[in-house]
Amino acid sequence: MDYKNEILVCGGTGCSSSKSLKILDEMEKLLEERGIREKVKVVKTGCFGLCAVGPIVIVYPQGAFYSHVKVEDVDRIVDEHILGGNVVKDLLYKEAINEDGSIKPFEEVPFYKNQMRIALANCGKIGAENIDDYIAYDGYKALEKALKSMSREEVIDTVKRSGLRGRGGGGFPTGLKWEFTYKAESDQKYVACNADEGDPGAFMDRSILEGDPHVVIEAMAIAGYAVGANMGYVYVRAEYPVAVNRLQIAIDQAREKGYLGKNILGTDFEFDMEIRLGAGAFVCGEETALINSIEGK
Repeated sequence: MDYKNEILVCGGTGCSSSKSLKILDEMEKLLEERGIREKVKVVKTGCFGLCAVGPIVIVYPQGAFYSHVKVEDVDRIVDEHILGGNVVKDLLYKEAINEDGSIKPFEEVPFYKNQMRIALANCGKIGAENIDDYIAYDGYKALEKALKSMSREEVIDTVKRSGLRGRGGGGFPTGLKWEFTYKAESDQKYVACNADEGDPGAFMDRSILEGDPHVVIEAMAIAGYAVGANMGYVYVRAEYPVAVNRLQIAIDQAREKGYLGKNILGTDFEFDMEIRLGAGAFVCGEETALINSIEGK
């Protein structure tokens, strides 16, 4: 469906704590009251990354970047911008306005302009609780390619050649880790995702889980196929309720759409996953401690 406008409302932890979800509800209510709800796509996204100026609302097609938005500002955005076609300049982020008064789109704001996002590419762009948004951005295409046109060895070789490494201090080559696991003799193998993030104030894992949980599911399923595992566990700290909730929603959606479970995408590959909550123990960043905790020890 073609929409007149698309409104992105940040639903990350930072903006949510500043009432962004009430802004979202008010937006939906006013659009309904004005009779234009069907013409406007409203998306609850993950974190935009510039938490200091939240709550953030982005309105397309202009890419208007509204910052420090309050619930009482929503009627002006709806009436003046959506209905009237005029960007509400006094609500814009200060660096989203050029010296001549023209609008600088969200992507051209200095904070974002030189960023090259890879792991966080979809965060702030898609609905964090909507698998169809993820699929629209080529979601699960990599899993389909791996299962339908590549051998397990080819997947491992691709990851080795990519140069991808672990993000911890050791920087261990990911492809080698997959290869060792693939070659290990075992009746049962598992994929464990460490999203415990015991470092105080370190929110890389949280941002991905809140804003793009399906990318974690897809990656774990590809890893499962490559190494011969049919079960995965995401170990995530209990202090991340929004991340845990969205990941569970994503797991349920992936099962429903056939990206988890038996006979994935019509193949004989089987893979499922569960969440395990951690208690914020810093030591569980080390894998043997993490595995012990997953096993309930």
